Amino acid sequence: MFSSTKRMLGLALVAGFVATSCLGPVKDWVPDFDNNGTITQDEVDRQTAVIADVLAKVDAERRNVQMHPFLVCVRGHESDPGYPHTGGYSAQNPRSSASGAYQYIDSTWRTVSVRAGHPGYSRAKYAPWWVQDAVTLHVINNGGRGHWNGAGC
Repeated sequence: MFSSTKRMLGLALVAGFVATSCLGPVKDWVPDFDNNGTITQDEVDRQTAVIADVLAKVDAERRNVQMHPFLVCVRGHESDPGYPHTGGYSAQNPRSSASGAYQYIDSTWRTVSVRAGHPGYSRAKYAPWWVQDAVTLHVINNGGRGHWNGAGC
């Protein structure tokens, strides 16, 4: 079994390798589309355009989820400025651990975020807006609308 120092050193080395590999110049990870052994500026531009297109589609899908009528209604009741726990996606209820735009208590958030495929955030308010929306959409699509019965949505 590895000591914690060796484990931390190993993780640091892996993190450093990943960071330098992923953050290198675009030309270092662009495929050689014409298989001639060199990466041309046209190939870099082509890959950059493909990435930009994919990111635009992902953002559009996230915005569509954000505008789901039920999510809009719940956000309006759970985290709007008229309530004591203001703050939108970073809202914090002053009387409980409930946080985020949909006011999940921490234990519920950790459970439903894993089930929705978005683990890694200990509290809802720490998750990006699109993760909070995706988790909540997953919850309501799987019979969880009752969590917001009092919201009037």
